[in-house]
Amino acid sequence: MKRIISLILVLLMATSLFVLTACGDKTIKIGVQIGSIAENYVNGDSALDFEGLDGYEAVGYANGGLAVNDMKNGTVKYVITDKASATQLQNTIPGIKVIGIELTEEEYAFGVDEAQPELLGGINKVLEEKNDEVKAIIDKYAKGEDIVPIASAKKDPTKADKQLVVATTASFSPFEYTVDDKFAGIDIEIMKLVADTLGLELVIENMSFENVLASVGKDYVDVAAAGISVTDERKGMVDFSTSYYESSQVLVVLDSDKTFDECRTEKEIIEKLEKLK
Repeated sequence: MKRIISLILVLLMATSLFVLTACGDKTIKIGVQIGSIAENYVNGDSALDFEGLDGYEAVGYANGGLAVNDMKNGTVKYVITDKASATQLQNTIPGIKVIGIELTEEEYAFGVDEAQPELLGGINKVLEEKNDEVKAIIDKYAKGEDIVPIASAKKDPTKADKQLVVATTASFSPFEYTVDDKFAGIDIEIMKLVADTLGLELVIENMSFENVLASVGKDYVDVAAAGISVTDERKGMVDFSTSYYESSQVLVVLDSDKTFDECRTEKEIIEKLEKLK
């Protein structure tokens, strides 16, 4: 009998400790894509001059859609993601809105195998000489018009010099996503333009974002194209092409949330976030 009572007391104490700990944990969760600049922004990164959001925790997701769904069910409070992706999410998922104030300034570029300087030169030449076509691709996706999915060729190591193998994360619309068994998106179409111009077959390999840059130069992967922001750390992994897109991170909230409606600057958003802790 004494053992039973002692066990009950231990369980009660453990339960009480759990409740007190949970109640005392005021960390607010923000959904981000795993490995993204948004994750650095929330957690802090001295190399990028991000102080981090004190009292907030970045929760990583494979894509923004999953993060937004968890925001809607209350698992995370907010979502931070790329502005173009945020707009796409707002247009496809009801009940959310984008606070259109830029929290960061970034440039997207393609990561190229360091052992292939001639490929880097070829990509940069296409981006320069076919700049109007690149802009037309970006504008097309902004309007959601005339989207034609692209099929990937089958990777063949015996044809390595005749194929352009691109690593991507096909869950980051409008930059890359899947349509049935094909691919679409800004990055996909630009890579198709590059491949056609250089006389190569386009091979697209879909993988998690955190593996995209790491895959370049291995197993015949030539290029990383996944809405990648250029940072000094990432420059140590690949050679970057010239920039093709200016990006920024923005806050996504529930449509019913009026907290940031009057904000006009990043500083005002940070001040609001500070008051919510």
